[in-house]
Amino acid sequence: MQLLIDENLSPTLARRAHEIGIPAQAVRDVGLIGQPDIYIWRYAWDHDLVVVTLNVGDFLNLAKSFEIHPGIITLREAGLDRAEQWQRLKKALDFSTNHCEGDLLNKVLEIQANEAIQLHDIPMPD
Repeated sequence: MQLLIDENLSPTLARRAHEIGIPAQAVRDVGLIGQPDIYIWRYAWDHDLVVVTLNVGDFLNLAKSFEIHPGIITLREAGLDRAEQWQRLKKALDFSTNHCEGDLLNKVLEIQANEAIQLHDIPMPD
């Protein structure tokens, strides 16, 4: 698994992921800051990166238009500081490793406010 950290999260998450052996890039560091979500999605798709975001709605809609994609991790609460963001992302990464062998192909992994974890297939049934 490799990650692309969206601009609505701290770019330090990429460094923290690297420290535990998970390749990651931040949108800011690949020249995509301020770009529409479709450009971020295309970059992630082209480079086989799981998108990590708070902006799940837009990325879910994009994911539904692709037959195959690397997946999405979403933190479902706003206002988290860097440490809290890392805590949630680390929990998601641990879950993914233990339950999906790190493979989120066509899936969204949601970390909720109460730290509950939900894993969904995409496209989700209407």
